[in-house]
Formats: sequence, structure tokens, C-alpha cells
Amino acid sequence: MKFRGKMIDPNCIKQFIGILGCMTKLGKSCVLRITNTDLYFIVRESQTISASPLIWCALDEGHFFSEFGMEGLSTVDNEIYLEFVAENVSRTLSALRVSGTAKSVKIKLTKKLLSPCLTFEIDLPSGSNHSRLVVHDIPVNLVPRRLWNDYHEPEALDPDISVHMPQLRLMKSIVERMKNLANMATVHVTSEGLLTLTVETDAVSVTSHFDNLHVEKRKEEEASVTIELKRLSNFLGHEQLNPQKVVCDVLQSKVMHLNFLSDSYSLQYFLPGINDQ
Repeated sequence: MKFRGKMIDPNCIKQFIGILGCMTKLGKSCVLRITNTDLYFIVRESQTISASPLIWCALDEGHFFSEFGMEGLSTVDNEIYLEFVAENVSRTLSALRVSGTAKSVKIKLTKKLLSPCLTFEIDLPSGSNHSRLVVHDIPVNLVPRRLWNDYHEPEALDPDISVHMPQLRLMKSIVERMKNLANMATVHVTSEGLLTLTVETDAVSVTSHFDNLHVEKRKEEEASVTIELKRLSNFLGHEQLNPQKVVCDVLQSKVMHLNFLSDSYSLQYFLPGINDQ
């Protein structure tokens, strides 16, 4: 199996850093799926008080990479699945964040000391018209073919109501305050474009209202789901990805599905309902 990609556009490098950072902060491990047209980051996590959430991110290789080449497992199964530990990416992200003036970033599947690695080669400018190459090797595990189905794209959700999310930074600040009161909150949306977020304890009940939201789809007049505030807060902290829009799908008592949409990528975050275990 072979993989090599090169990024030279500063905006693409910055966006890639943001997406990779989002993946590593939302889960302890991540799977990178590589095809001849797209890259996918997939995070599964089970250490929550609710059912296991799922993050699915698809990147258009034609947008991000000026050079791209891959050879998968076989001509029939022309894909590559790599699993890596999130904390192993931290040093690479630190180097990438200071590479705003990087001439290029190359990503390759390599073998170091007989172990597969995802190698980042960051070409940074230096003084006197020279450049310096910073290399980071991230150990990876090859996901065997029999497990590939565990990382295929989630089935399309048929929500009861879909609305555009309010400003993420504002909602994040409210969720942070609610976390001091409770671990869970109930999200309620209506066909009139109203979204409310409610926490209830024995001592207090607090509700925040977001109205006049664009309704993308409605099958019911209203829908609600109880979700884990910590997970919602972690996701809302990535507004720097600058999506064109964020759509919130709610399936009654089952799931809250957040979808970051852009021309170059899509990022889906599934928050299962607390009572749906």
C-alpha cells in the first residue's frame, strides 16, 4: 500500500490543521480512510455516560492537495485504513500551527523500524533564503480488511426536524455555563425555527432560547433529545473551521446530529440520546 499527498496552499494547510485538531480532541483514537478521491477521518468513542458518539469527516483531496497518489490494499479494495492515537499527533499539530508560512506539507505512508507510520514533512522557510525540513512520524496501525465495514459512512439520517444552528460561539458560552449545573441537557426544536436548550436539577431549571432559525426540513411539528453537555461543548469549540453552515438534525429521543458543511469538506457529529441505550 502507498500514499503520498502534498499541500502548498496556506489556506488549505490551515484548514487541514483545524480539522485534524478537531478529530484528535474529540476522541482518543482516530481512523484515517484513504481513497483515490477523498480522505476520511473517523472517530468512535465509548467512554461517555451515553451511548457511543461518532464523528465522520470527509475531505475532498482535489481541494487540499496539489499532488496526490495512493495504492490501496488491492485493485478491488483500493483503499487504505490507518488507525492512530490522538495524543501522538500533538507534536505534529504544534509544528503545523507555526507553519503559516510553510512552503509545503507532505504526508506519506512510510515504514520506520519495520512499523508503519504517517510521516509529515513540513518545509519551513528559514533565514537567507534557505528552508528547513521538519519531519514527524506518527505510528499507525493498519486496519485489517475484515474490519473496514466498521468505518463505512453512516446511513443518512431521516430527522424529525432539521434547523440551522445559531452562532456557535454564543451557544458554546451558554453550554459552558450549563455544565456547571448538570451533565445533561434537553435539546428541543420546533417547525417554527425555535431551538431551546434546557437543564434541570432538583434546585433549578434553566432554558436558553434561539429563535428565527432557518428550518431545513420538518417531518414533525417538534422534536427533542437529551444529550451529554460535555460532548456538545467539545464539538462547539471548533467554530474556527469556518463552515458555510451547520445543520442540526433531531430525531425524537434518539439522536442529535450536527453537520458542518463546506465546499471542501463535511463533518458529521452524532450525539446519541441519553435514554437511547
